[in-house]
Amino acid sequence: PVLSSKMNFLRFLMTLALAIWLGGIIFFSAGAAPAVLHSVSDRTLGGAIISESLTRLHWMGVVCGAIFLAASLAYSRIARGDYQIFSASKILVALMVALTLISQLAIMPRLAALRVAYSAAYADFAQLHQWSVTLEAATLLFGVIVLYFEARRD
Repeated sequence: PVLSSKMNFLRFLMTLALAIWLGGIIFFSAGAAPAVLHSVSDRTLGGAIISESLTRLHWMGVVCGAIFLAASLAYSRIARGDYQIFSASKILVALMVALTLISQLAIMPRLAALRVAYSAAYADFAQLHQWSVTLEAATLLFGVIVLYFEARRD
């Protein structure tokens, strides 16, 4: 019974971390960013709000990814006797964290610099923005796949 309750708690942590991360991405993409773009007439202010929100979402995602991975490793150790480091879910969540960090540490600073020189660098800004959207979409897709794997786990 104690072992079973530990495993249930670890699965709960894994699901909660994934749900918070995916819910944040969906809310940001479908709710917050479009609302800011629609409601704020000053593009500079709108960009600053979206950038700050996305930064918070990225760091929340990294923390959720770390929680998922730690709980998943502990769960595998208890359930199967080894850590199963290369399971599909762990690999996909690690990729999600990597994509999130690339977006936050490589793309976001370049977007911020281009935002300052907006008129002169619109094409570069648009291209980097598309990369940012693509990375976020890939992170969401991988997360949904992991959620499916975890939901069907026995």
